[in-house]
Amino acid sequence: MNQNWGLRSKLWLEYKGRPVIGDGRKEMLRSIQANGSIKQAAQQTGIPYRRMRGAIREMESIIGRPVVKIHRGGDSGGGAELTATAHALLDAFEKLSTGFQQKADARLDEIPDLFLSSSGRFRHSNDNGEEPA
Repeated sequence: MNQNWGLRSKLWLEYKGRPVIGDGRKEMLRSIQANGSIKQAAQQTGIPYRRMRGAIREMESIIGRPVVKIHRGGDSGGGAELTATAHALLDAFEKLSTGFQQKADARLDEIPDLFLSSSGRFRHSNDNGEEPA
């Protein structure tokens, strides 16, 4: 396959048409895990805090279990940590998505180069399907 062509895709896991986790939510959960705080995770990822909290609530609603455990204030100042459910969800998504892009690229390589002429230029066909002179 010509190196100029590429196949890109976006992968996410959904339940009954509702998105549960994709790259954005994976990044969000990993940032909460690393920072121990939703607020700091929001600042690090650039995802607005309210949007992040909404995504967490939506994930929890679909799964039916908490994904983030929040610790309120106190001497330690509060914080957040991922639940076992969140870790299981991240592991499952990693297993599903690992190698996905490489597999898509390999499938693209299996397809004959129907779009390019022998000169490497984009081929335009006429009504009978032949390449114009």
